[in-house]
Order: sequence, then structure tokens, then C-alpha cells
Amino acid sequence: MKTIKQLNKKTRKPASPAKRGEQKSKKINKPKVAIVGLTCCEGCEFAILDLGEKFLELAKRIDLVHWRFIKDDPEKIGPYDICFVEGSAVTKDNVRLLKKLRKNSGQLIVLGNCAHFGGIHRMKNWVGRYKALGEVYEEPEGIDNLDILPISEIVKVDFTIPTCPINGEEFLDIVLQILAGKKPQIRQNPVCLECQASGYECLLQKGEICCGPVILGGCNAVCLKSKQACWGCRGLLEEPDVDKFVKNCFLTGHSAAAVRFPSPAAPPRRIGAAWRAFRPSNRHSKQARYSMPHWSKRSVA
Repeated sequence: MKTIKQLNKKTRKPASPAKRGEQKSKKINKPKVAIVGLTCCEGCEFAILDLGEKFLELAKRIDLVHWRFIKDDPEKIGPYDICFVEGSAVTKDNVRLLKKLRKNSGQLIVLGNCAHFGGIHRMKNWVGRYKALGEVYEEPEGIDNLDILPISEIVKVDFTIPTCPINGEEFLDIVLQILAGKKPQIRQNPVCLECQASGYECLLQKGEICCGPVILGGCNAVCLKSKQACWGCRGLLEEPDVDKFVKNCFLTGHSAAAVRFPSPAAPPRRIGAAWRAFRPSNRHSKQARYSMPHWSKRSVA
């Protein structure tokens, strides 16, 4: 006589294809992701939200455990597989948080120019931080007044997504590269390529200074669309020929005052500003050797 266990085993129906797929998806260990803002306008984070349905599709492939746009701040920091950081470390609390994020994150990727090289906050360094403090606060006692540094000079950074604000499509592309187990890369095309491909007027040919030949593309030459010269907010290409570019500026009749590299005490200007902000030690390709995260050896479905 058969036992109940044997009868159940014989009559048990196989799982449907949909259910098997659901069980399989539950076994996939999605990477834990955090998006954190320091002192910033949050423009880069809004650029991510502007992806709309594309972001919702991406959210299905990750475990978004920390983002104050959609969730309250967690009680504890980490651990995270990937942590995206926007903004500058303007206060001591910012610095402490940044170091905690680095300690508890497998990969730390910075978003936008404030995180990349200090952004607008870094202008205080040239004006003089004590002078700037006095201009803003009548009673500055007790106000944090740190020198503004690129995040890469405070903690190890694994990759940088540049621009102010970031390009949402570029953010999506880089995240998908990481999820596929690839080393993230940004195409090394100059702004000039996008400018001419869009049919915009070349300001260099008109004799104006424009940094397009040495600046990383990816902005769709939005400034040139409005006949505004490129001032280099995307940062230099990995191998820019800055010397040749500057010599050509002199050959076309521009003065040393227009082209010169500013002294540390002087406000940044045009080419000098681009070189000081994006010199090789500050560029994303030189910040750190990118190491593949432990979970990226397989593709995340």
C-alpha cells in the first residue's frame, strides 16, 4: 500500500514556466545601490529622475536601498555594492558621511562637477575662504569653512560621471555597463565632433576662443547650439593636446590675458579654468584603477 508521501509525489503538478521564471528571478542577487547627495543643488539626481520609464526599468534590476528622493534616510550606512555621490564636501558632516560611504561601498562613483572638482563651491578657494565667509554671514563663528576639494582628493573614487548636471542617458549607459560585468567607459570624442555633427557654427573659425577641441563630448554641444563657446565643463579628454590648442589661440591673435593660466589667487578664466579644474590628476580616468565588483562576474537579469 502506497504512503501519502508517495501519492503526493506522484500527483504533484510541475511548476508552470511563469512560476519557474519567478523562482529563478528570486535567486538573483541584485546589487545594492545608493544615491547620496552632499551639499548640492540635486540637479544630477533630477537628471536621473528625468529618465522616467527608463529609470523604472533600471530599478527592476537593482536593489535601490538608499535614495532620499524616494525613501527616508536609512538608520545605518551600507553596505552597498555601488554608491553614487553628488555634491561637494562643504561641511565636516559632509566629510564624515563621505568617508562612511567609502568604507561601506564596493564601488563609489561620483556624479557631476561639484563632486568631480568642487564646482561652484570651489570658487571660494580663489576668492579666499575667510573673505567669502564674511560676505555671506554677519556672525560666522561656528560655521564650517573648509577648503573645497574634489571628492577624489578626500576618498578613493572608482569612476566619475562628469557635467553639470550629468547626462541622464550617459548615467544609464554606465550603470548598464557595470551590471553587464564590464568596465565602465565614456567615449573619448571632443565637443567639436558633436558641434559639427549637429551643424552648428564653429566659433573657432570666427576667431573666438572655444575649448571644444580638447574637451570631452557627451553634452550634445548644448552651449554651441546657443552660440556660446565651450568653457570645458565636461573636463579634458584623456589625451588632450592642450599646448597645441593654446598656441593656436595665440596664432589667431588672442592676448595672453584671454588665454593665460590664472595664478592660484586669481579667478579662473577660460582655458586656464579648464586646465586647472581638469588637470590629469583630477580626471576620472586617473583617479583610481577600476576593479570589477564581486557580483558583476555574471549578468544581472
